Amino acid sequence: MTDEKMTLDEFHKEIAIQCNNGIWPILDNDTPSDDDLEDAMHMAHTARYHWSKVGTVVNAVRAEYMLARVYAHMKRGESALFHANRGLELAKEAETKNEWKDWDMPFIYEALARAHASAGNKSDCKKYKELAQKATAAVEGEEDRKICQGELDKFSC
Repeated sequence: MTDEKMTLDEFHKEIAIQCNNGIWPILDNDTPSDDDLEDAMHMAHTARYHWSKVGTVVNAVRAEYMLARVYAHMKRGESALFHANRGLELAKEAETKNEWKDWDMPFIYEALARAHASAGNKSDCKKYKELAQKATAAVEGEEDRKICQGELDKFSC
């Protein structure tokens, strides 16, 4: 058995990825417990912090998306809106980066719609859900488009 050492950057990246991936099973659960949602919130903040050390603006957008999703799921509208709006702000910069994917913008709009729904802003929820739907229709890959559509179909305004 060898003791392999990670660099600090490798550590930041590994923790960010593990935390981000740990959130999805909780969000995909139809009835997550309050404890599970609290774990998801802590993982989302941890991922965002570690991406801030080694990630790109695209990683930051995706981390803000996760924060907005978790807070919307927790029915914490103000926090969900903060992170969704921050994600949109960063997305405008990230769109020019090579690692930006055509499915990133539908997810940001979806996060904004969910955030507005959790805050009780029905008209803004509908506005961003429509933007998410249009952006989803423009996604080139069929599998990516199905994933985006699947997330949109999971909630209503």
